[in-house]
Amino acid sequence: MALDLDAFAVLRAVGGHGALFKDVKIDATKAARALVVKQIKAQDTGLSELQALRRALGEETLGLVIDGMKDTEVKTMTSRLDKYHPELKASNASWRRKHLLTLASGAVDPSPKPVAVKKPKAAAKPKKKQADPLFLNDDSAGAVRKR
Repeated sequence: MALDLDAFAVLRAVGGHGALFKDVKIDATKAARALVVKQIKAQDTGLSELQALRRALGEETLGLVIDGMKDTEVKTMTSRLDKYHPELKASNASWRRKHLLTLASGAVDPSPKPVAVKKPKAAAKPKKKQADPLFLNDDSAGAVRKR
């Protein structure tokens, strides 16, 4: 039976002894970034989880991770967390990154769902005047010849 190793304990040890693991620093950086991005992109990651990630990692580290994310990933996250923001559809990648970081900091809240404004019904158009009938409506018009 294989024993599972405590990944978080190993990562903590690697981080605590950076000089000892200097040969794998690049790999550790890639793995750390990939882990954080994967957690940010997780389906159950909401605004409160993103804010908790910011508190755990720090503002600068989370900013570096979000700056390294693909534009499509940032767009997906911003759309999920603040889907009713009026500037979201017309915005560029730079604005989305800043907005995602602002949401993570708690400086702004997601935009509320816009209330649909019902337009008043237009006055009913007057009915068109009926044209003269194409057929005459006369009792003699329906006469049938007797045989």
